Amino acid sequence: MKKHLLRLSMIAALAASDSFGETYYFNVPFNFVVENRAVTAGQYVLDSSAVSGALLLRSDDRKSILTVAGASLTSENGGQTGRLVFHRYGNRYFLEQVWTRGGAGHLLRQSAEERELVAQGESPASKNIALR
Repeated sequence: MKKHLLRLSMIAALAASDSFGETYYFNVPFNFVVENRAVTAGQYVLDSSAVSGALLLRSDDRKSILTVAGASLTSENGGQTGRLVFHRYGNRYFLEQVWTRGGAGHLLRQSAEERELVAQGESPASKNIALR
């Protein structure tokens, strides 16, 4: 219950502010999974927050909003542009990493479905989508 309330309060705080971090735009042409949540293809906005490294992912029409937090990653080459890294198993896509400008990244938690695919010996292909 506490985790649920914390997540809701974080969503409310992040959604209320339009200037709390960097904002990125992207289009995903396929359905995908973020942690354990299925997300439909479409236009999305990603806001990075200075608060605990949280990321706010919302559909362009604001009908779908979710927060994600993952382990911090750092790129040695300090990327000039952001990108999303997906794992693909057949026709199933899972968001694995989010990289923002300057080489800061987030490694997201694997969903239960992806962990099961890995346990079955499936090997993923990677798919990158650039952030604008």
